[in-house]
Amino acid sequence: MQRKIINSAMLNGLIMGFLFSINFLFSISKNTTFLLLSYTLAAIIVITMYRMSVRHRDVDCEGVISYSKAFLFILLTFFYAALISTVVKYVYFQFINTGYLENMFQESIKMMQLLKFPMNDAEIAQMESMFKPASFSLIYIWTNLLLGTIVGLIMAAFVKKNKSIFEEK
Repeated sequence: MQRKIINSAMLNGLIMGFLFSINFLFSISKNTTFLLLSYTLAAIIVITMYRMSVRHRDVDCEGVISYSKAFLFILLTFFYAALISTVVKYVYFQFINTGYLENMFQESIKMMQLLKFPMNDAEIAQMESMFKPASFSLIYIWTNLLLGTIVGLIMAAFVKKNKSIFEEK
């Protein structure tokens, strides 16, 4: 049973990772149309995750899945998707748009100064280290896992299905 959950989560994580990556590429655009598409794609991701979970329940688990197994499936799917999309983000930050994180760092510093937020050199250096491609990409894994946990806690309640009392054991 655990092997089925992992295999199914890996396969579905590949699909979700592709959707996460496309969503990321839409979200970094300054174009309003792409930003709106990003919001639409976020809703499509939730709907797709629900459909994948129901399919996993009905096909791989023979129509019966507990809340905890549904939650585990959703969380694992988000984990594998996060790994794939993190690679895409790293490639983007490291090779495609190398100035993106530097610009983001400079804007953050300007905002801190505008808000008169006291910062010393050590804090600025620590903040600068977070705006490196590898560390910034890894932050996305935790962000996606947090989102996966929230989605999983809610969605697993809708996906779970107990065995009917009228079915044979």
